[in-house]
Amino acid sequence: MNVIQLGPLLLNFELLIFILSAFTGYLALKYRLSKASVEGNTSDKFFHAFILGFFTWKLSLIIFDPVSVIQYPMSLLYFNGGDRGIAIAISISILFLGIRTRKDGTSIMVNLDVMGVGWLAGSSIYHLLLLTIESAHPMIHILYALLNMTFALLLHSKKEAVGNPIVLNQCLIWYSLGLIGIFFAQQERTFFVLGFTKEQMILFIVFIITLGIDLVLSKQKVKEVH
Repeated sequence: MNVIQLGPLLLNFELLIFILSAFTGYLALKYRLSKASVEGNTSDKFFHAFILGFFTWKLSLIIFDPVSVIQYPMSLLYFNGGDRGIAIAISISILFLGIRTRKDGTSIMVNLDVMGVGWLAGSSIYHLLLLTIESAHPMIHILYALLNMTFALLLHSKKEAVGNPIVLNQCLIWYSLGLIGIFFAQQERTFFVLGFTKEQMILFIVFIITLGIDLVLSKQKVKEVH
């Protein structure tokens, strides 16, 4: 575990990277939201969802390893619930956002758009900062950062309104292909079928589904024009 010592206090460096990346993502999300015609301070719900998810992730250690937490309460500062904790945190955050979105009446597509931009920006910073502590496979982090920054800038440069379903779907098509390509660069891969990993197969399914959606949306657009 990488830590920074500030006097008697030890700070988890990976946790600091996560917080800094999340803050960057929130700023990008808020900027993207400012370009949409949305009344009120809608960005607050995303901030609250992040705080809720973060503490759920950290405190989920109580569920999965209560003995360690009881014996060493300070372990909550340095450890978390791992992948299972992340799954619980994401589920609770999504439920919270769903309830808040229903109340404020904002478009689901607008919410997906701004969350996507926030994720792309935050993930880019996260992988770049990881290069400072992980030297084993730098190319993977560089590729992730480049892919995410490219799509964040692409969405920013689009003239269409925030939350345009055609733009979002097309970005997801190419983003899934980009992720499939990045997985080929991983040195340690567990093959699932036909030389592809399980993650690549899931992304390929996403690609097929979004490609089908794109065809349907394109036909609808043609009908509207005529």
